[in-house]
Amino acid sequence: AVVSTQSTGGGGLVTYVNQNFCDVTCIQNLKELSDHSSPTSGEFLTLEIHRERAKNIIISNYYRSPNSDSTAFLNKLESTLSNLHRHMNKVIIMAGDSNINLLDYGKATQCTGFVDKLTEFGFAPLISRPTRITDHSATLIDHIFTNSCHAVTKSGIISDFDLSDHLATFASLLIDQGKIECMLGTNSGLARPINDETTITFVEEVKKVDWTFLFHIENADDKFNAFNDKYTEIYMSCFPYKTPKRKGFRDMKPWMLDWLRCACTRKNLLYRTFVKHPSLANKIKYSRMRRFVTKHILLAKSRYYKQYFDRHNSDSKKQWQMINQLLNRKRKAKVKVSKFKYKGETISDSSKIAGAFNEY
Repeated sequence: AVVSTQSTGGGGLVTYVNQNFCDVTCIQNLKELSDHSSPTSGEFLTLEIHRERAKNIIISNYYRSPNSDSTAFLNKLESTLSNLHRHMNKVIIMAGDSNINLLDYGKATQCTGFVDKLTEFGFAPLISRPTRITDHSATLIDHIFTNSCHAVTKSGIISDFDLSDHLATFASLLIDQGKIECMLGTNSGLARPINDETTITFVEEVKKVDWTFLFHIENADDKFNAFNDKYTEIYMSCFPYKTPKRKGFRDMKPWMLDWLRCACTRKNLLYRTFVKHPSLANKIKYSRMRRFVTKHILLAKSRYYKQYFDRHNSDSKKQWQMINQLLNRKRKAKVKVSKFKYKGETISDSSKIAGAFNEY
């Protein structure tokens, strides 16, 4: 699902919610907390995800252009936080690009005021490393704040890919503890399959045990150890360590040749080197490789699609399949009519439904 704002050039906000997480009908745009009427003082986009038998989630996205009035932005932020205060029992995430360098906290008035306003309302920052790095500066201007630090499992920046001149920030929150698999800290890639089915099996196995054998053990420590050993045995059998199944990877870029993949990997490595050791020499190496990769990706794509359409120049079906794929069009599911109310009568027979449609 996508919710976006209209803005002038250089601004605008959009929030994406994975359709596997919730249905689009569960997403509400909180218009009283969304404001893009005056981009010069900052923009806010806030939505709420409604969930059954669980805390709702509020995501507030914001942006302030580098040349806009920071005082007006801070005033708008304070107003948004005041309105958010009645939602503090929910999981709230505030993220965006304020063009305020958090590394200047205590030195710059606007930065100190920005952080103090958020902490005053119970929000803590999750990103502590620079998000925009050049050969002469490093600033932390892309932020993620939350009121649910206890639920955060991981946060940081992604420095492996050069999607823009800003490093991507991320945060993972454990919001559904009953449905998320219990990952092991020391066994990378392994997990215990804790779900409704295995939990029911575990409860049944515990009920089957005749625990009266514990009454024959006099020493309290020995009694506890015997109980713990039996309990652990059942737990391990019902929730064994397993390697999570990974969905098969389908290469969506058939035009990507092996040597071009290697070039992309080399470009990403040079980018990481530049981020970790910003210097003019490293920037030149990375920029040269990026231009080379960009040029040859465009050539490879053009060559691949030209060959595809030349090969299927007499097959319109194949041509439209590729066109729909490039435009990301998805085939709509067919709607089956099981009942039809016509002239006060409810019809369920398929042939009679067709006849009623034709008559109508």
